[in-house]
Amino acid sequence: MSLRIFPEKRLIPEKKPKTFVLFPYELHAKMRGTFEEKEEESIRLIKGHLEHYTKCYVASSHGKDSIVLVHLIWRVCKELDIPMIDVWLNHTLNVYKEEKAYWDAFNKWLDIENCFRIFYPPEDENGHMYTVWSVAKKVGHLPNFRRTARKVTGSYKESNIPECCKILKKDSINAFLKSLPKDQRYDCHFIGTRAQESQIRSLGVLQRCRSYLIKSRRPYPMQAVTPLSFWKAVDVLEYFHRYIIPQNPTYSVHNIDRMGCASCPAHKNWETRLARDPTEEGFGMLKQNLKILAKTDVPRLKNSIKTLDNYIFTTNEITQSQKNRLTMMLQEIDGRILLTDYTS
Repeated sequence: MSLRIFPEKRLIPEKKPKTFVLFPYELHAKMRGTFEEKEEESIRLIKGHLEHYTKCYVASSHGKDSIVLVHLIWRVCKELDIPMIDVWLNHTLNVYKEEKAYWDAFNKWLDIENCFRIFYPPEDENGHMYTVWSVAKKVGHLPNFRRTARKVTGSYKESNIPECCKILKKDSINAFLKSLPKDQRYDCHFIGTRAQESQIRSLGVLQRCRSYLIKSRRPYPMQAVTPLSFWKAVDVLEYFHRYIIPQNPTYSVHNIDRMGCASCPAHKNWETRLARDPTEEGFGMLKQNLKILAKTDVPRLKNSIKTLDNYIFTTNEITQSQKNRLTMMLQEIDGRILLTDYTS
Protein backbone atom coordinates (compact mmCIF):
# COMPACT_ATOMS: atom_id res chain seq x y z
CA MET A 1 0.00 0.00 0.00
CA SER A 2 1.26 3.49 -0.83
CA LEU A 3 1.10 6.01 2.01
CA ARG A 4 -0.08 8.84 -0.20
CA ILE A 5 -0.32 11.51 2.48
CA PHE A 6 3.15 10.76 3.81
CA PRO A 7 5.87 11.62 1.24
CA GLU A 8 9.07 9.60 1.39
CA LYS A 9 11.25 12.72 1.09
CA ARG A 10 10.47 15.91 2.92
CA LEU A 11 12.39 19.02 3.95
CA ILE A 12 12.23 19.47 7.72
CA PRO A 13 12.95 22.95 9.18
CA GLU A 14 15.73 22.44 11.70
CA LYS A 15 14.16 24.53 14.48
CA LYS A 16 10.55 23.51 13.95
CA PRO A 17 9.12 21.45 16.84
CA LYS A 18 8.53 17.80 15.97
CA THR A 19 4.80 17.05 15.97
CA PHE A 20 5.20 13.31 15.33
CA VAL A 21 7.08 10.66 17.29
CA LEU A 22 8.28 9.57 13.84
CA PHE A 23 8.59 11.69 10.75
CA PRO A 24 7.02 10.19 7.59
CA TYR A 25 10.42 9.51 6.00
CA GLU A 26 11.45 7.64 9.16
CA LEU A 27 8.44 5.37 8.89
CA HIS A 28 9.19 4.72 5.21
CA ALA A 29 12.79 3.88 6.08
CA LYS A 30 11.70 1.42 8.77
CA MET A 31 9.25 -0.26 6.40
CA ARG A 32 11.96 -0.57 3.73
CA GLY A 33 14.22 -2.47 6.13
CA THR A 34 15.09 -6.11 5.61
CA PHE A 35 13.05 -8.96 7.03
CA GLU A 36 15.89 -9.82 9.40
CA GLU A 37 16.05 -6.26 10.73
CA LYS A 38 12.30 -6.14 11.37
CA GLU A 39 12.24 -9.54 13.02
CA GLU A 40 15.13 -8.73 15.35
CA GLU A 41 13.73 -5.32 16.22
CA SER A 42 10.30 -6.79 16.99
CA ILE A 43 11.86 -9.43 19.23
CA ARG A 44 13.79 -6.76 21.16
CA LEU A 45 10.62 -4.70 21.59
CA ILE A 46 8.62 -7.69 22.85
CA LYS A 47 11.41 -8.79 25.17
CA GLY A 48 11.78 -5.33 26.69
CA HIS A 49 8.08 -5.10 27.50
CA LEU A 50 7.84 -8.63 28.90
CA GLU A 51 10.77 -7.86 31.20
CA HIS A 52 9.34 -4.51 32.32
CA TYR A 53 5.60 -5.15 32.72
CA THR A 54 4.13 -7.55 35.23
CA LYS A 55 1.06 -8.97 33.46
CA CYS A 56 0.62 -9.02 29.69
CA TYR A 57 -1.69 -10.53 27.11
CA VAL A 58 -1.79 -10.63 23.33
CA ALA A 59 -4.98 -9.92 21.38
CA SER A 60 -5.35 -12.27 18.43
CA SER A 61 -7.84 -12.93 15.66
CA HIS A 62 -5.66 -15.86 14.55
CA GLY A 63 -5.35 -14.20 11.17
CA LYS A 64 -1.95 -14.01 9.48
CA ASP A 65 -0.61 -10.96 11.33
CA SER A 66 -1.87 -12.15 14.70
CA ILE A 67 -0.33 -15.58 14.24
CA VAL A 68 3.08 -14.06 13.49
CA LEU A 69 2.82 -11.91 16.61
CA VAL A 70 1.76 -14.82 18.82
CA HIS A 71 4.64 -16.92 17.48
CA LEU A 72 7.15 -14.12 18.07
CA ILE A 73 5.95 -13.71 21.66
CA TRP A 74 6.07 -17.48 22.16
CA ARG A 75 9.72 -17.48 21.03
CA VAL A 76 10.61 -14.63 23.39
CA CYS A 77 8.89 -16.35 26.32
CA LYS A 78 10.97 -19.46 25.57
CA GLU A 79 14.13 -17.36 25.47
CA LEU A 80 13.29 -15.67 28.78
CA ASP A 81 12.22 -19.01 30.27
CA ILE A 82 8.85 -17.66 31.37
CA PRO A 83 5.34 -19.05 30.79
CA MET A 84 3.63 -18.01 27.58
CA ILE A 85 1.45 -14.96 28.18
CA ASP A 86 -2.33 -15.10 27.79
CA VAL A 87 -3.72 -15.17 24.25
CA TRP A 88 -7.18 -13.58 23.93
CA LEU A 89 -9.55 -13.96 21.03
CA ASN A 90 -12.94 -12.30 20.56
CA HIS A 91 -15.49 -14.74 19.15
CA THR A 92 -18.15 -12.51 17.58
CA LEU A 93 -20.19 -15.53 16.41
CA ASN A 94 -19.65 -14.04 12.95
CA VAL A 95 -16.86 -16.27 11.69
CA TYR A 96 -16.39 -18.97 9.08
CA LYS A 97 -16.27 -22.60 10.19
CA GLU A 98 -12.71 -22.90 8.90
CA GLU A 99 -11.62 -20.24 11.38
CA LYS A 100 -12.78 -22.14 14.45
CA ALA A 101 -11.10 -25.33 13.25
CA TYR A 102 -7.87 -23.41 12.73
CA TRP A 103 -7.97 -21.90 16.22
CA ASP A 104 -7.82 -25.35 17.76
CA ALA A 105 -5.27 -26.68 15.27
CA PHE A 106 -2.83 -23.80 15.70
CA ASN A 107 -3.11 -23.71 19.49
CA LYS A 108 -2.38 -27.43 19.63
CA TRP A 109 0.52 -27.06 17.17
CA LEU A 110 2.15 -24.34 19.32
CA ASP A 111 1.05 -25.96 22.60
CA ILE A 112 -0.65 -22.81 23.91
CA GLU A 113 -4.07 -24.33 24.63
CA ASN A 114 -3.78 -23.64 28.36
CA CYS A 115 -3.21 -19.89 27.91
CA PHE A 116 -5.78 -19.37 25.14
CA ARG A 117 -9.03 -17.68 26.13
CA ILE A 118 -12.11 -16.95 24.03
CA PHE A 119 -14.34 -13.99 24.88
CA TYR A 120 -17.95 -14.34 23.78
CA PRO A 121 -20.44 -11.49 23.18
CA PRO A 122 -22.54 -10.26 26.11
CA GLU A 123 -26.14 -11.36 26.48
CA ASP A 124 -29.20 -9.29 25.61
CA GLU A 125 -32.23 -8.77 27.84
CA ASN A 126 -33.55 -12.21 26.83
CA GLY A 127 -30.39 -14.04 27.79
CA HIS A 128 -29.19 -14.58 24.21
CA MET A 129 -25.70 -13.63 23.11
CA TYR A 130 -25.64 -10.65 20.79
CA THR A 131 -24.88 -11.25 17.11
CA VAL A 132 -24.15 -8.80 14.31
CA TRP A 133 -27.75 -9.27 13.16
CA SER A 134 -29.32 -8.65 16.58
CA VAL A 135 -27.11 -5.57 17.05
CA ALA A 136 -28.30 -4.24 13.67
CA LYS A 137 -31.89 -4.79 14.78
CA LYS A 138 -31.23 -3.12 18.13
CA VAL A 139 -29.65 0.04 16.69
CA GLY A 140 -31.79 0.16 13.54
CA HIS A 141 -29.03 0.05 10.92
CA LEU A 142 -26.04 -1.89 9.66
CA PRO A 143 -22.71 -0.82 11.17
CA ASN A 144 -20.64 1.72 9.31
CA PHE A 145 -17.39 3.40 10.39
CA ARG A 146 -18.37 6.54 8.53
CA ARG A 147 -21.52 7.17 10.55
CA THR A 148 -20.08 6.78 14.03
CA ALA A 149 -19.29 9.85 16.09
CA ARG A 150 -17.16 10.49 19.13
CA LYS A 151 -19.02 9.85 22.31
CA VAL A 152 -18.39 9.05 25.95
CA THR A 153 -19.73 5.91 27.59
CA GLY A 154 -19.20 5.57 31.32
CA SER A 155 -15.74 6.65 32.42
CA TYR A 156 -13.89 5.96 29.18
CA LYS A 157 -14.38 6.97 25.56
CA GLU A 158 -15.48 5.04 22.51
CA SER A 159 -14.77 6.90 19.28
CA ASN A 160 -15.45 5.95 15.69
CA ILE A 161 -16.36 2.38 16.59
CA PRO A 162 -19.45 0.78 15.02
CA GLU A 163 -21.96 -0.49 17.54
CA CYS A 164 -21.33 -4.12 16.66
CA CYS A 165 -17.56 -3.77 17.26
CA LYS A 166 -18.21 -2.20 20.64
CA ILE A 167 -20.81 -4.74 21.75
CA LEU A 168 -19.34 -7.91 20.22
CA LYS A 169 -15.65 -7.18 20.89
CA LYS A 170 -14.98 -4.38 23.35
CA ASP A 171 -17.69 -4.89 25.96
CA SER A 172 -16.81 -8.46 26.95
CA ILE A 173 -13.10 -7.81 27.44
CA ASN A 174 -13.74 -4.51 29.21
CA ALA A 175 -16.20 -6.18 31.56
CA PHE A 176 -13.59 -8.80 32.42
CA LEU A 177 -10.83 -6.22 32.91
CA LYS A 178 -13.10 -4.10 35.09
CA SER A 179 -13.93 -7.11 37.29
CA LEU A 180 -10.30 -7.80 38.19
CA PRO A 181 -8.97 -6.73 41.60
CA LYS A 182 -6.27 -4.08 41.34
CA ASP A 183 -3.50 -6.53 42.19
CA GLN A 184 -4.56 -8.80 39.31
CA ARG A 185 -4.86 -6.20 36.58
CA TYR A 186 -3.11 -6.46 33.23
CA ASP A 187 -0.75 -3.58 32.56
CA CYS A 188 0.31 -4.30 28.97
CA HIS A 189 -1.08 -5.92 25.83
CA PHE A 190 0.26 -6.67 22.37
CA ILE A 191 -1.62 -5.99 19.12
CA GLY A 192 -0.74 -7.28 15.64
CA THR A 193 -1.54 -4.20 13.55
CA ARG A 194 0.72 -2.90 10.76
CA ALA A 195 1.19 0.63 9.38
CA GLN A 196 0.86 -0.68 5.83
CA GLU A 197 -2.74 -1.75 6.42
CA SER A 198 -4.32 1.70 6.23
CA GLN A 199 -3.77 5.44 6.42
CA ILE A 200 -5.25 5.51 9.92
CA ARG A 201 -2.87 2.87 11.22
CA SER A 202 0.15 4.49 9.59
CA LEU A 203 -0.84 7.81 11.15
CA GLY A 204 -1.13 6.08 14.52
CA VAL A 205 2.44 4.82 14.22
CA LEU A 206 3.66 8.31 13.31
CA GLN A 207 1.95 9.86 16.32
CA ARG A 208 2.59 7.17 18.95
CA CYS A 209 5.17 4.83 17.45
CA ARG A 210 4.90 1.20 18.64
CA SER A 211 4.39 1.52 22.38
CA TYR A 212 1.97 3.90 24.04
CA LEU A 213 -0.34 4.23 27.02
CA ILE A 214 -4.04 3.75 26.32
CA LYS A 215 -6.06 6.09 28.52
CA SER A 216 -9.42 5.49 26.83
CA ARG A 217 -11.47 2.52 25.59
CA ARG A 218 -10.28 0.50 28.60
CA PRO A 219 -11.49 0.64 32.22
CA TYR A 220 -8.02 1.74 33.33
CA PRO A 221 -4.77 2.87 31.65
CA MET A 222 -2.80 0.11 29.95
CA GLN A 223 0.26 -0.03 27.73
CA ALA A 224 -0.34 -1.06 24.10
CA VAL A 225 2.45 -2.47 21.94
CA THR A 226 2.40 -3.04 18.17
CA PRO A 227 5.60 -4.95 17.32
CA LEU A 228 4.59 -5.49 13.67
CA SER A 229 4.05 -1.81 12.84
CA PHE A 230 6.93 -1.68 10.34
CA TRP A 231 6.22 -5.07 8.74
CA LYS A 232 4.82 -5.38 5.23
CA ALA A 233 2.54 -8.15 3.99
CA VAL A 234 5.50 -9.84 2.28
CA ASP A 235 7.32 -9.96 5.62
CA VAL A 236 4.38 -11.76 7.21
CA LEU A 237 4.36 -14.35 4.43
CA GLU A 238 8.13 -14.75 4.72
CA TYR A 239 7.78 -15.45 8.44
CA PHE A 240 5.22 -18.19 7.78
CA HIS A 241 7.60 -19.72 5.23
CA ARG A 242 10.72 -19.59 7.41
CA TYR A 243 9.09 -21.06 10.50
CA ILE A 244 6.83 -23.51 8.63
CA ILE A 245 3.69 -22.24 10.36
CA PRO A 246 0.37 -23.83 9.33
CA GLN A 247 -1.76 -21.25 7.53
CA ASN A 248 -5.39 -20.41 8.15
CA PRO A 249 -7.38 -21.98 5.27
CA THR A 250 -10.11 -19.34 5.54
CA TYR A 251 -8.21 -16.98 3.25
CA SER A 252 -8.17 -19.36 0.30
CA VAL A 253 -11.55 -21.01 0.90
CA HIS A 254 -13.41 -17.68 1.00
CA ASN A 255 -11.09 -15.70 -1.30
CA ILE A 256 -10.31 -12.97 1.25
CA ASP A 257 -7.18 -10.92 1.98
CA ARG A 258 -7.86 -9.89 5.57
CA MET A 259 -9.49 -11.58 8.53
CA GLY A 260 -12.33 -10.01 10.47
CA CYS A 261 -16.01 -10.49 11.13
CA ALA A 262 -17.18 -12.60 8.21
CA SER A 263 -20.16 -10.47 7.17
CA CYS A 264 -18.76 -7.10 8.32
CA PRO A 265 -20.38 -4.25 6.33
CA ALA A 266 -18.58 -1.47 8.18
CA HIS A 267 -15.46 -1.41 6.03
CA LYS A 268 -15.11 -0.03 2.52
CA ASN A 269 -15.71 -2.52 -0.32
CA TRP A 270 -17.47 -5.03 1.91
CA GLU A 271 -19.91 -5.74 -0.93
CA THR A 272 -17.27 -6.96 -3.37
CA ARG A 273 -15.44 -8.89 -0.64
CA LEU A 274 -18.55 -10.96 0.01
CA ALA A 275 -19.38 -11.15 -3.70
CA ARG A 276 -15.98 -12.75 -4.38
CA ASP A 277 -16.63 -15.50 -1.85
CA PRO A 278 -17.30 -18.68 -3.88
CA THR A 279 -19.12 -20.36 -0.96
CA GLU A 280 -22.76 -20.18 0.04
CA GLU A 281 -21.75 -18.57 3.33
CA GLY A 282 -20.43 -15.39 1.76
CA PHE A 283 -23.35 -15.11 -0.64
CA GLY A 284 -25.84 -15.58 2.19
CA MET A 285 -24.17 -12.90 4.31
CA LEU A 286 -24.20 -10.45 1.40
CA LYS A 287 -27.88 -11.10 0.81
CA GLN A 288 -28.75 -10.66 4.48
CA ASN A 289 -26.86 -7.35 4.69
CA LEU A 290 -28.67 -5.98 1.64
CA LYS A 291 -32.05 -7.05 3.02
CA ILE A 292 -31.36 -5.12 6.22
CA LEU A 293 -30.33 -2.06 4.20
CA ALA A 294 -33.55 -2.31 2.20
CA LYS A 295 -35.48 -1.89 5.46
CA THR A 296 -33.24 0.60 7.25
CA ASP A 297 -31.17 2.67 4.81
CA VAL A 298 -32.34 2.84 1.19
CA PRO A 299 -29.74 5.45 0.11
CA ARG A 300 -26.97 3.18 1.34
CA LEU A 301 -28.67 0.24 -0.37
CA LYS A 302 -28.59 2.14 -3.65
CA ASN A 303 -24.87 2.75 -3.28
CA SER A 304 -24.23 -0.90 -2.48
CA ILE A 305 -26.24 -2.08 -5.46
CA LYS A 306 -24.43 0.37 -7.70
CA THR A 307 -21.10 -0.94 -6.42
CA LEU A 308 -22.11 -4.54 -7.06
CA ASP A 309 -23.62 -3.80 -10.45
CA ASN A 310 -20.39 -2.14 -11.56
CA TYR A 311 -18.40 -5.04 -10.13
CA ILE A 312 -20.46 -7.58 -12.09
CA PHE A 313 -19.80 -5.81 -15.37
CA THR A 314 -16.10 -5.02 -14.87
CA THR A 315 -14.49 -7.80 -12.84
CA ASN A 316 -12.73 -10.96 -13.90
CA GLU A 317 -12.44 -12.17 -10.30
CA ILE A 318 -15.65 -14.20 -10.34
CA THR A 319 -17.20 -16.69 -12.76
CA GLN A 320 -20.13 -16.01 -15.05
CA SER A 321 -22.22 -18.28 -12.86
CA GLN A 322 -21.43 -16.11 -9.83
CA LYS A 323 -22.27 -12.99 -11.83
CA ASN A 324 -25.64 -14.44 -12.83
CA ARG A 325 -26.42 -15.37 -9.24
CA LEU A 326 -25.52 -11.89 -8.01
CA THR A 327 -27.69 -10.26 -10.67
CA MET A 328 -30.69 -12.38 -9.72
CA MET A 329 -30.16 -11.61 -6.04
CA LEU A 330 -30.02 -7.86 -6.67
CA GLN A 331 -33.19 -8.00 -8.72
CA GLU A 332 -34.90 -9.98 -5.97
CA ILE A 333 -33.97 -7.44 -3.29
CA ASP A 334 -35.02 -4.38 -5.25
CA GLY A 335 -35.39 -4.71 -9.00
CA ARG A 336 -36.66 -1.13 -9.27
CA ILE A 337 -33.32 0.21 -8.06
CA LEU A 338 -31.12 -2.06 -10.15
CA LEU A 339 -29.71 -0.17 -13.14
CA THR A 340 -32.55 2.36 -13.07
CA ASP A 341 -32.49 4.61 -10.06
CA TYR A 342 -28.91 5.64 -9.34
CA THR A 343 -29.47 9.37 -9.84
CA SER A 344 -32.53 9.80 -7.64
